[in-house]
Amino acid sequence: MNFLKRIIRKKVFIVFVILIVIILILANWPSKPSQYEYGITFSSKYTRELGLDPVEAFQAIISEFDFKKVRLVAYWDEIEREQNKYDFSDLDWQIAMAEKYDLEIVLAIGRRVPRWPECHFPQWIYGKSWEKQQDELIDYIRELVNRYKDSPAIKYWQVENEPFLTAYVPQICGSELDKTFLDKEIALVKMLDPTRQIITTDSGNLGLWLGAYKRGDIFGSTFYIYLTNDKVGEIKSGVNHNFYKAKRLISQIFYGKKPTWLIEVSVEPWLVEPIIKTPIDVQLEFMNIDRIEEILQKSAKTNFDEIYLWGIEWWYYLKKNGHPEIWNYMLERI
Repeated sequence: MNFLKRIIRKKVFIVFVILIVIILILANWPSKPSQYEYGITFSSKYTRELGLDPVEAFQAIISEFDFKKVRLVAYWDEIEREQNKYDFSDLDWQIAMAEKYDLEIVLAIGRRVPRWPECHFPQWIYGKSWEKQQDELIDYIRELVNRYKDSPAIKYWQVENEPFLTAYVPQICGSELDKTFLDKEIALVKMLDPTRQIITTDSGNLGLWLGAYKRGDIFGSTFYIYLTNDKVGEIKSGVNHNFYKAKRLISQIFYGKKPTWLIEVSVEPWLVEPIIKTPIDVQLEFMNIDRIEEILQKSAKTNFDEIYLWGIEWWYYLKKNGHPEIWNYMLERI
């Protein structure tokens, strides 16, 4: 009888929470925008894909802007191109520059990290069993953390990127998440470096959040308003700031309060074709100053603890290709 009462109470509670979420979202409950000291994500791999010099780009970004919070990315396929042979040179100069400019670094590590194609496997890993792949990834993460854990610039480790978003590029990352192995990765990083906090992330629009939220010391969500699908074209997300607040509230009810960030607020165009294959005038139809301003205002109304902008490499690409308008606007705006 007590068991049935507990089940009934649980179902009533879930229905009550769902109703609150629906009311909050539909009511578009007003919110005063928070003020932010913005952070950014910088990907040297993506910068090279845009035909830019990553050292020059990073230097320009951190010298011209006043950013102090930067998420950098460790790419397994670049660091361990050959099995058991590690090349940290690309990440070394980024960490050295971060130390020089007194930056606070989030370092994203794992097999699934920011930028397409989401999962960055070295070629030699293909054909190995999942168990063997896990062993290799653990060895790689151990080398990575041990190399950089003494850097004063490293403030946080982000373990994997949106690992619960298995519906996105399943042909590359797989259609199922091994939660036990994710826990093992997080536990390894905590064991190797117990002094720093772990960030776990999920999709803002599509993620349920609970799985990622409960595992990290800090939770990070993406924030996309303008998206593109190769079948239906551009899509504008209809969710508002209360959608994010409601999901945070639900996560807190289940797993307690913790710092909650917008780790990836997209202010670059989401295109079907790569940027370098798309005319700049088309790029600017998909992302421009008006849209950026809309995104900044809407994201600030979530009142989350931190905001990291996504797409600064593109701003620099535009500047180098005769379109400095967004670069200059953002210099004044933030």
